[in-house]
Amino acid sequence: MDRIIKRLKKLWNDRSNFNFLLVVLSVYIFIIIPVFKDKISGEFLFFIFYYLLLSGGAPFLIRNSRLGILFLLLITPFVILFSEFFFRSVWLKICADLFIVVYCISLATIILIRTFAKGHVTVHRVLGAIVVYLLLSFIFAMLFHIIYLLNVETSFKGLVTNQRSEFMYFSLSTLTTVAYGDITPVNALARSLSNMESLSGQLYISVLIAGLVSLGFQNSNTKVNT
Repeated sequence: MDRIIKRLKKLWNDRSNFNFLLVVLSVYIFIIIPVFKDKISGEFLFFIFYYLLLSGGAPFLIRNSRLGILFLLLITPFVILFSEFFFRSVWLKICADLFIVVYCISLATIILIRTFAKGHVTVHRVLGAIVVYLLLSFIFAMLFHIIYLLNVETSFKGLVTNQRSEFMYFSLSTLTTVAYGDITPVNALARSLSNMESLSGQLYISVLIAGLVSLGFQNSNTKVNT
């Protein structure tokens, strides 16, 4: 166990892990969601996706979290998602979604801290910022799924299925403010969350660009002064 933890800690300084997370998120969002619409295969692929997300995100969390808390964040949703194959319970899905939200928020926070840490603005920092942007859409997708599970038919119109992938599509459309209108939030909470996501998407891009540019100028000035 100690050997595994040491290896994960070494990976903390390896920013190439951003590449792995970006590939996992991109494949799930842009390939798995539009291609695999069958309920069984969709749920199974989501299970694999979460496993890969755990594998790629654990090195970033291991240094900043106590082992017990980290274990809870990583393993609990994994066990609950696996249980969904045997027990069709709404509350199991809600619990899994909540744990995934907490995990993704923690992961996004750590990556943002690393992205805007002191140092040169490299391609890995840019990739880290993109990973956080996609994680943001994933977080909102889980929240939309929770709202749907609690309110069922009174929360959204235009849904083809009730899979998480359906809400991932809606979330990314909202985050980028594309808003095709094929899926629309109906109740007050879903509408409010949609507005919050679209605003977050716009602010994130503007603040991110300003922050990275500012960081780049600071590094340039430091070089000139030295």
